[in-house]
Amino acid sequence: MTKMENTDYVHETYLNMNKEEVQEGLKEDRFYNYFYNLLETGSNYCKFSNARLVKTVDEEWVSEIEAALPSLHYVIVNPRKFIEEDREVVNVAMARNITTESIRHLLQHSNLIDEYKEDGTVIPNRILNVYKEESINIYENRFVCTLIAELQYFVNKRFNMIFEASKDEIGTFFEMQSRVDNYTEVIDYKLSVNIKEKQTDVNNETENANIFNRIIKIHQQINMLAATEFIGMMRRYPAVAHPIVKTNAIGKNKDYKACHKLWNFIHSYSRVGYKVNIVKQDPIISRQFERDIYNTLIRDYVMLHNNMEFHNEINVDRPLKEKKMDVKQIRQLLDEIVRNTELSDTNLRKLLVKELTDIQTRRKAELAEQERLNRQKRREIQKNQLKSSDEGGALATLKPGRADGKAKEGNKSISERGRLMRQKRRDKLAERKAKKK
Repeated sequence: MTKMENTDYVHETYLNMNKEEVQEGLKEDRFYNYFYNLLETGSNYCKFSNARLVKTVDEEWVSEIEAALPSLHYVIVNPRKFIEEDREVVNVAMARNITTESIRHLLQHSNLIDEYKEDGTVIPNRILNVYKEESINIYENRFVCTLIAELQYFVNKRFNMIFEASKDEIGTFFEMQSRVDNYTEVIDYKLSVNIKEKQTDVNNETENANIFNRIIKIHQQINMLAATEFIGMMRRYPAVAHPIVKTNAIGKNKDYKACHKLWNFIHSYSRVGYKVNIVKQDPIISRQFERDIYNTLIRDYVMLHNNMEFHNEINVDRPLKEKKMDVKQIRQLLDEIVRNTELSDTNLRKLLVKELTDIQTRRKAELAEQERLNRQKRREIQKNQLKSSDEGGALATLKPGRADGKAKEGNKSISERGRLMRQKRRDKLAERKAKKK
């Protein structure tokens, strides 16, 4: 019986829907691999949160109230009373109770007598009327009524916080939005799942079932006592204030002493008396979870596609898109390393830092070498370009054409004629000088 109760039927269903042979078969499915690649490289947004309440209760206040409840119940069911007398001089016709005290008062107040008859009969016009009735308006009863009011507030506040608080902050929430470009169509996919636990169901709180049942019982009894006829009648009288005056009844009667002890406890109890923590699951979406999400999207797509009378034919022979590593994939990888390693946290941290440093150093060296090769290649390209341009200029100077040759020859002959003309002028000048001599 215990084995059946501990069976996780949801997990069994999950395993049945994701059998290993089915997953192995999908690895050979051409459309599955094609569409899975589109999902991995597409635009995806996933939000996942899972939180539950962990409640702890200080049993001290529960035990103190439980110990005082029998005495509190007794003094409410059997309240203390006293005889209250009300004296009033009223018209004779309105007098209800004529006592010896009324006769004595009449003899002392002759002005209330109208007539004395010869037979000794006295006819008064007014007479003293004494009313005697039981009353509950005493200090002890007002103390009990005030105690019930403060105890009701004390218990209800903690009951509501323990069983009703933080309902909107707990549960499981999953949301996915994806856009897939399938070359011939664009697929927008949205999925939202919200799972809320019923926190008021004490049966869900197996680890705290005992203390919670005790709190529920206290809550019911206190509110039941607050609704009694006695408390309703006592509410018309003024409440008492702290500290309580220790009358004979409160100091000596065991039930009133228990009530007085409870009064002092709730006035000195400064702690909250409970603790409600929200425990949240790590929001990392593992690779397996991501695979399940993508499988769900693919299943929904093929289901819809299979029921479409008009649909596009899909070419699965298109080249696969390259998947880039992003922050999500890095976190998933680190999550798998932490979950599947037997190393201690310290050794794992040292190993990761060392390997990361070594990899980054090698990567920087590779990038530097690649940059050096790129610079060398650029220099060679520039050198080849300069060499080609120089050779082109030389060829241009080596191919001036006949016109250029003739121009050079003409320039040469002009300079020669100029030299000859200057020489002739010098010779003539020399001849003139000789003749003068």
